[in-house]
Amino acid sequence: MIKQYEYKVNNKEAYGDSICYAFNEAYNSNNNNFCYTIPKEAGNGRLSSICGSRGVRIIDYDLNFQEPIEVWGVSRVPHMDMLFCLGDNLNWKLPQAGKEFEMFSGESYIGTSYETIKNSVYPAQCDIHLIEIKMPLSEIQDTLESISVHCNMHCGSSKNRFCGKYKVTPSIQVILQKILKCPYQNSLKQLYVEGKLLELIAVYLNEVVYQTEKVTSSVNLSAEDLKCIYDAKDILDENLSEAPSISCLSKAIFLNEYKLKKGFKEVFGVPVHTYVINQRLEMAKFLLEEKKLNVSDVAVRVGYLNMSHFAAAFNKRYGVNPGAYIKNIKNM
Repeated sequence: MIKQYEYKVNNKEAYGDSICYAFNEAYNSNNNNFCYTIPKEAGNGRLSSICGSRGVRIIDYDLNFQEPIEVWGVSRVPHMDMLFCLGDNLNWKLPQAGKEFEMFSGESYIGTSYETIKNSVYPAQCDIHLIEIKMPLSEIQDTLESISVHCNMHCGSSKNRFCGKYKVTPSIQVILQKILKCPYQNSLKQLYVEGKLLELIAVYLNEVVYQTEKVTSSVNLSAEDLKCIYDAKDILDENLSEAPSISCLSKAIFLNEYKLKKGFKEVFGVPVHTYVINQRLEMAKFLLEEKKLNVSDVAVRVGYLNMSHFAAAFNKRYGVNPGAYIKNIKNM
């Protein structure tokens, strides 16, 4: 049973009690599914959570407060946190620690926490969309130690080196949206969400964390050249629909074409052109699934002017043409 005042907020208005209740439920209730709508006088949005087996909890913050809201509460058990910032850039204060925590839109964070008392200030007039996944360390400690050992062997990483901030890739966005928009109910929902959580952790650690660690210790590039290669990737990620040529990309990062092509493949495992195609198709899959756009609109958005070329590339990567893929989604 939830203890009274286990979570509390600074606001003394009538809606302060309801926000306090919402944080209590989201963080500590055993309720499998919880959803709270922010009162209009406080702002807008909602706070929801899904509680799975083994103490795993998924909290979806989709909030915009009119005034800063300070929250105090209890974190019952040591846990691993995975945070995904999908809204505005977010900078919230941590008064108890005497510091601030900042996340940019499209950024994620993974880390462990042993705190027992939480105290944070959520900013006002900010479109907060943050997804938090909390997993008790007692349930995943063996997995984390195994990952750390694997990183030490293959990447030269220290223990828990994978903790930190990373970009949210399109494939991770797709898994997050599938978790939040699960089409099933009751025990089937729990089974589905747990499966997707395992997929998310595997993809996240491999695609975002492990590959980054592996690259920095195995490539034969100077620190300056490696930075240029990552700059090239950032430029491509931001201009997928109109990706620059190798020549233009080379000039933009001040690295000759030979070093760019060789270094890019060494770092990311594929040539520049293949990387662009893969990222375009990942984004196309995300737009089809979550934005419900039609095939022609998606093709144009990701840089394909020829529909047949887009359909062939999509089919080659996912084993189904985009039109049939949309039908499958609608039938879920």
